[in-house]
Amino acid sequence: MISPHTRLSHYKRPDIQREMALHAKGREVAARFGDKFGSRPDIINNPGDILEFAKQGATSFHCSEELWRNPLLLKTEMTRQEQDSLRTGWDLVIDVDCPVWEYSRLIAYFIIQVLKENGVSSISCKFSGNKGFHIGVPFEAFPAKAGDQETRLRFPDGVRAIASYLVSEIDRNNRLSDFILKKGLLNLLEKTGRKRGELIHTVCSRCAAPKAEEQAKFEYICASCQRRDALGTEEEVRYCPRCKKMMERMSLKRRQDQCVKCRGRDFRQKLDIEGIMSIDSLLISSRHLYRMPYSLHEKSGLVSLPLDPEKVLFFEREMANPERVVISPFRFLDREKATAQDAAMLFENASQWHTRTVKENEGPAEKQNGKTQRDFELTEALPPELFPPCIQLILNGMGDGKKRAVFILINFLRSVGYDYAQIEAMIGEWNKKNKEPLREVVWRGQLNYHKQQAKQALPPNCRNLAYMVAIGVCRPDSFCPAIKNPAQYTKKKAWLLAQGSKGKKSKKKADEKQKAAKD
Repeated sequence: MISPHTRLSHYKRPDIQREMALHAKGREVAARFGDKFGSRPDIINNPGDILEFAKQGATSFHCSEELWRNPLLLKTEMTRQEQDSLRTGWDLVIDVDCPVWEYSRLIAYFIIQVLKENGVSSISCKFSGNKGFHIGVPFEAFPAKAGDQETRLRFPDGVRAIASYLVSEIDRNNRLSDFILKKGLLNLLEKTGRKRGELIHTVCSRCAAPKAEEQAKFEYICASCQRRDALGTEEEVRYCPRCKKMMERMSLKRRQDQCVKCRGRDFRQKLDIEGIMSIDSLLISSRHLYRMPYSLHEKSGLVSLPLDPEKVLFFEREMANPERVVISPFRFLDREKATAQDAAMLFENASQWHTRTVKENEGPAEKQNGKTQRDFELTEALPPELFPPCIQLILNGMGDGKKRAVFILINFLRSVGYDYAQIEAMIGEWNKKNKEPLREVVWRGQLNYHKQQAKQALPPNCRNLAYMVAIGVCRPDSFCPAIKNPAQYTKKKAWLLAQGSKGKKSKKKADEKQKAAKD
């Protein structure tokens, strides 16, 4: 809680006002008054505006990652094209937050190291004001174009790709995971209120795929050409894709000590790093705000203080006491020190990583009768009976993880044939089942963002521990080991049912012809 005396004393300082006004240039600004935000859009034209807001009761100040020609022209109902015409650029701001303060510092340190490994030197850092850090790279460090598209237009997808890439890289060698597992797991479980099984997973040492429980599986053998097809579910009739003859069904058990993806036999314990951080990169959307440098934080009463990125491991929260704060020599997102093309390698590596991840999500196509599963056209929305267990569990209502669940649901339902009107109705009904419903503006905001996207995205891959696993809905059935993505599960089941139906009709026609020939 911030006392009026502390608030006014802090914001009346000329040096604080100058730094905040400098940072606000070209950005949309929103003042917060206790637990509510003021009107948007707003701007800060000069240092004196800070004190005027404070006199009106402003407790903190927040600004956009995006840079605008005129922020006051922004409107909630604007289309993507209208926003693009106003946007001059965007800054990369990674919000690192963890319930355990020591781990927030450690995660911030590793993200800074990954940025350096990708050739970035224009790195800045500030204390968030409570439990974490903001790590930034100014827009001037990025290339002017990415392929044929201006980089200024790559928001939020460019920021999302980079944020997800950084998260995937910080524990690539298991340094962070191993450190926490050895040094402070009990403290982490106590602080987060999570169970051990929610944060620790057994994964393949070779490919990092989650270890599957022992599952029944079916193998189909063609007596003519000896082709073998292993499936995660039983089919009443299966015809050989090669010679079109009926295959013989055999049941078998998958070995519990064998990876379902690469058949490796070595497994290790891995901490779900994404599950303890608040870097929800996929929830970043246009007009996304972060706390401004030197703004106070309502809960802690501390200052969001810029610091030396090289000394993030040594930063203590007490250093941000408003009575002790002096202007830091390290500016957050200092454009004057940004080097052109400094973040070009980062942007390229993140884009390539994102492309590979999308391809992995799509999974392989099965071929039968000259057509693949990807050729399977949806003529209508696929019924809920074909939904995977994770989606069924989400639709039953959620406690924690509702924002991630909305993201999963929107992308899943779009991928299996639902239009936006149907999705809106389903999410509205689902929200009523939640223990604590999401604010309507939150889920509608996500839905509106998806409507503006030209390209349809799949839901997160099953291997992505930050989603289905992290929110506690990953409970595989016998069909799950054969797929990589929730949408693939439903489409594949529908495709197999369609192929089985065709097989039955073909067999019936063949029997009728044979009977007619005998007659």
